[in-house]
Amino acid sequence: MACAGTIALVLTGLVLAGSEPVVIGTDAPFPAYTYLDDAGEITGFERDVMDEVCARAALSCSWELANFDQLIPGVMSGRFDVVLGGMAITDERRALVDFTTPYHGTDPEEWYIGPPGAPPPATAKIGVQSGTVHEAHLRRMGYSYITFPTEPQVLEAVASGKVGLALGPFQSRADIHAFVTAEGLEFLYSEMIPDDGVAMAVCKGNDELLGRLNGALDAMRRDGTLASLENRWFE
Repeated sequence: MACAGTIALVLTGLVLAGSEPVVIGTDAPFPAYTYLDDAGEITGFERDVMDEVCARAALSCSWELANFDQLIPGVMSGRFDVVLGGMAITDERRALVDFTTPYHGTDPEEWYIGPPGAPPPATAKIGVQSGTVHEAHLRRMGYSYITFPTEPQVLEAVASGKVGLALGPFQSRADIHAFVTAEGLEFLYSEMIPDDGVAMAVCKGNDELLGRLNGALDAMRRDGTLASLENRWFE
């Protein structure tokens, strides 16, 4: 049964015990949410948020990297207790996992990048990272697309001409703007992909852990810690 291992630990109280780490899964090529610093350590806005949550909720937390499309399946199977990494709340994902209250808003306008003169999304071959809201959008629109496990593979595909366009969370990121300039690409087309904000996800039914996470996030909102972290990473 999905999440059976995680739920069993919750029921025995072990998942929240100090000696039993809460395993956090994330994908980390996504500044400023999560990325690897020069020392190879996970850093970013959500690393700071989660570290503060773990401290306030008295959780012993460990981190594990995975491709984005492995995060929700991983929390459903019990591989991870919590997953995050620019994880947008959508109805499709709500059917699979439980989300904390959102702690960051998103811009619903998302951009396609490609070479000058590339055809519009309805007629192009599009590269996209698998498991993302961007893939779900392309599927709903009925566009032709190819999925890749990682964002760097998506970017390489559009730079090499394997695909005509790439769709992703590109517009607000300095690293992507630098890539677009270096490769002679452009921000060509935009479409609206709304969601309900960014949050952490846990296994469905893991109500005790969800309550601990939400309690810490609520306290961080009240005392200004969350706003301070948002200002640090996004302003």
